Amino acid sequence: MWQRLWAAGIDLLIAWLVILVPLLAFDRIVLAGVGDEGDIVWQLVAALWVVAFLLTYSPLSTCRWGRTPGKRIMGLKVVRLGSDNPISYGHALTRHLANVGIGLVPVILIKNVTSIGTDAQRQGMHDRLARSTVVRTR
Repeated sequence: MWQRLWAAGIDLLIAWLVILVPLLAFDRIVLAGVGDEGDIVWQLVAALWVVAFLLTYSPLSTCRWGRTPGKRIMGLKVVRLGSDNPISYGHALTRHLANVGIGLVPVILIKNVTSIGTDAQRQGMHDRLARSTVVRTR
């Protein structure tokens, strides 16, 4: 369970960097002389950038390589339940969006972390929903 938490922390750090650095650069470079009209543009660009990140980083990494960079560093891989094959993009997207939603509700987040630690297959709610499991690679 600790490996999964560290992997999530690494991925969150990457997410913050990938989301914030370009947005700050956009704000400083493109919108520097625009004034108040730039606020709406900045909000639209920020929303689109965050949605694009949510739909690509974890789902694409998971369906293509079976893991995000954080899971790779921690020696973990997401596979189909009962198989060693990676999950599809649809299942990876479902898994990721469920995980994001779970993280927004503290009581559900605690239940999810507890279930990962106590479940025989170490599945969280997002894993059950996507019919996936996380395995060690080393």
